[in-house]
Amino acid sequence: MSSSSDDVEIIEYVQPDEAESMDISSVNSGSNKENEMPLEGDSSQGFVFNPRISLLELVCSGKQTTKAICQSWIKSFRHAPAAALLKFMQFVLEASGSQYQIPSVPALPFNYSEILIAATAHFGNKRLTYPLIIRTGKSFARNICQFVQCLMGRCLSSGLLLEDVFLNDIFGFLLVCVDSKVRAFRHTCTFIALKMMSTLSAKGEHLKDMWLKLFASVFLERSSDVVDEIRYLCLFEFGLWLETYPQCYLSADRLEHLFHALQDNAAKVLECCFQSLLKLYNNPKLRAVCLELGVTYKMTLLGLTMSAENELGQMAIELLGRFYKANPTLLDESMLQVIEQLVFAAHRGVAQAAADLVPYRYQEAATAEEGILILARFFIRYAEHEHAAYLVDAYYGRNDIILEWSTMVAMLLHPQSLNRIECSAIIEILTRAIKQAVTGEIPPGRYTEDLVREAQPNAKKQATAILLNKLSSLLRQYRNSIHDLSNLLELPQFMLLQGTSFDELLEQIKDIMFEQQEIEVLQMGAMTLEHLYSLNVSHGNHCKMLLNNAVTNYMIAATAWEQSIAGNSRLPMKDNAKRLLNTLCLLAALYARFDLNEWQLSDNVLVKLQHGVEDWSNGKQASESCLPAQSISFYLTIMYMSFSWDLRRIREAAKEDQDVTTSCRGLRRRLDNFLCISFQLIEQSALIQMECDAFTYTCDIFVLFSSSRRSDCIAIRSLECKSNISDYELIENFVLRFVFDGGIAQLLAPEMFQLMQSKRRILASYCKLVFHNVMPVMRACIVLQYYDSFHPIFGDILRSTLERCLSVNPTNFGMTLMHTCLLVYKRIRLAFPDAQLAAASSDFADLLKLANLLAEIFNTKQLEVRSGVLVLHRAGIRFAAELVSAVPTDPPKNLLYLTVIQEFVPQLLAQDMLDVLRSLDLIDHGALPENRVNDWLPLVTYRNALKLALMQSCRRDDLYNLPNYVVD
Repeated sequence: MSSSSDDVEIIEYVQPDEAESMDISSVNSGSNKENEMPLEGDSSQGFVFNPRISLLELVCSGKQTTKAICQSWIKSFRHAPAAALLKFMQFVLEASGSQYQIPSVPALPFNYSEILIAATAHFGNKRLTYPLIIRTGKSFARNICQFVQCLMGRCLSSGLLLEDVFLNDIFGFLLVCVDSKVRAFRHTCTFIALKMMSTLSAKGEHLKDMWLKLFASVFLERSSDVVDEIRYLCLFEFGLWLETYPQCYLSADRLEHLFHALQDNAAKVLECCFQSLLKLYNNPKLRAVCLELGVTYKMTLLGLTMSAENELGQMAIELLGRFYKANPTLLDESMLQVIEQLVFAAHRGVAQAAADLVPYRYQEAATAEEGILILARFFIRYAEHEHAAYLVDAYYGRNDIILEWSTMVAMLLHPQSLNRIECSAIIEILTRAIKQAVTGEIPPGRYTEDLVREAQPNAKKQATAILLNKLSSLLRQYRNSIHDLSNLLELPQFMLLQGTSFDELLEQIKDIMFEQQEIEVLQMGAMTLEHLYSLNVSHGNHCKMLLNNAVTNYMIAATAWEQSIAGNSRLPMKDNAKRLLNTLCLLAALYARFDLNEWQLSDNVLVKLQHGVEDWSNGKQASESCLPAQSISFYLTIMYMSFSWDLRRIREAAKEDQDVTTSCRGLRRRLDNFLCISFQLIEQSALIQMECDAFTYTCDIFVLFSSSRRSDCIAIRSLECKSNISDYELIENFVLRFVFDGGIAQLLAPEMFQLMQSKRRILASYCKLVFHNVMPVMRACIVLQYYDSFHPIFGDILRSTLERCLSVNPTNFGMTLMHTCLLVYKRIRLAFPDAQLAAASSDFADLLKLANLLAEIFNTKQLEVRSGVLVLHRAGIRFAAELVSAVPTDPPKNLLYLTVIQEFVPQLLAQDMLDVLRSLDLIDHGALPENRVNDWLPLVTYRNALKLALMQSCRRDDLYNLPNYVVD
């Protein structure tokens, strides 16, 4: 991209979103008002220019109408062209932020270059801003735009634009400024010139040559400027000009400028181009050119569909989609697959834009059945995406095919033309569509700009009417498919059930619960039963009977298992083991939804669990008499559920002022025994599943009972699980050994999906301990050090943990990040004792990437997290200043660490940068010989980063006032 060479930096970007008015006197401070030429006003309108008020102040003050100001300027030009042109040039300079006052000159022509050179020297000694980019920039730009466009309109109607003096001097001065190396002049004058061109873009052939000359000198030059804002201005106005095609002076092939700009690296510029192209495509006279250029730039557009800026990706897909619908040969198979997979993207806009393309990708559906089949086959094609909810959400509100529930049900009841996989896909889509329509819930992980959860009106009534008499048949027809049955069992949660149909469904689900052995089905069945029982409390006896049967079956199976071990059972041990496993599975699913305290299972289950773990620890796992590993996992689940219900019941009793001391004492005893067993499993178990379950439930118990310390009841406070150092170390060692052992590449393989999910589960459990303050946040360094290297698979978990820890205590969080970087840094220095070798290593480059990624966490709510950033820098400087050499010219051993914390400089507030600069006085290198300068380079670059950041901040004056201020 070309740019104005040696661009003079006089810019500080501040968000232009606060004030709506501007004090122009601040821009013109130091003006020599007596040198200004007064403009003659129209006394017939009661308007006279004040000689001490500049044209810019008059335009921005709002005291007179823009029309009146323009009329008075034109009258002044008729009377004294030199004075009027001088007034306009002064307006341009002041609008750019220069304090220079052009001396009065008696006659034309002016020397524009000399005026510009003189004005460049009058931006103020320390003033680095100009009006167009400061906080009031929007209001200022609006005033300038209204004035110059009104002025051009008035000049055109009065015939002034046809006079050579006017053309040569107004546009001649602007063109000199547009080509300036000073950003303020270039930006402001490009803005003014473009607005003038917009006014004149369709005013007749007599202006065409002049307009095209401006197009070549302004647009073509500045549309490739180094400044994003200037490129944006050019392309925005260019889009406006083409909206009037063919009245404008541009030919249709000029549209390529917008397509070419899609290779820009500024999001704002790209967004502007997309918005213009999406509008211009609707113009029949430009559509053919758009399609032709779309073929040329299709790879650029395809790359932008996967942009990190989701809004850009969405617009790229929409534009490509329009081109593809008009020209199906535009995209080949591989290109279509790239776009199709974006239906499962996390950003809702991107997903919906991609979903609009799917029906055209295959065929236009003549019937609802064909449309549903297209949708199902599309889902099957990308089966690695486990979330049908993402697919449904992409169509939600955009395509009514997902609301064709009656058609889906009819296809499922008579599936002669469907295979088993297609039936499963339709059931999945049906369930997710009904759930989203009834609840309005957006799938977890899917996000939008405006996260609004809206249910479909009357969706629950519609679902009930369609499913009421057919759900039973579906449950029977698909009871042999675990996943299908689980989905169908969820549907009653989104229906209005009563009367006979309610009773029949309860009985059918009860039968399924005692017939099925898969935990997925039983968990969903228990969830639906809980929902149904809550709707109708009169079915309490039915609920109690179901739970009693489940507990009784377990007790019988447990007794039969013990008899098998003793050799007293008539059934083979393998059959008794399977029977025990099935009853435990049902019991675990029900205990998660219903309190089984009435049957006093806790002590019995705890004893069984302890005996089973002892057998595994003693190496008896090969023996048939050893409890199956999955049974131990279910026992762990049941015990955790019992603790949850016990704690809930005790808290409710305490609220009613009941004595809970005895209950708490019994719960405390069971807790201690359980934790002892689970720690034994974590440390010694040879099975991953058993270790993971023990670890997860241990962490959950620590979190569950951590809130007990805030209770007013002394007995409940005694239930808090207080960890010690050995517990921390055991937990951390397991996380490091299981989660971060090995590289990331192997985990991305499809066959490693289950292992990756287990690792994510363990990491999430550990992170709960951290952000619930069960474990000191500082200890999280052991996992945060992998934030960058394992970012593709664990980044979401660690990011969420970082954000929650930051919200709890910013200062503590800042020290945690400092020690995270320090942990990696020390490991690098052990491998590379020489600082310069360490700095050149790939490990140190990875550390800088980690620091940069961690620094991003501070980018939101910088005022609230200020203390965390500041303490990180102070602590980092103290560490770097330690271990000072006896040789004065030798740097401290860990000076290189300043390079790491330099990554956090952009997160410092301006007032804190000064404090950090003063902290660097701890490290004094004095005068150095030339051969030692590189040794102190981390200090030099860190200090310069702070100073340069300050120079672009609102506290730059304080920097200049520092003693011995200089940028090294």
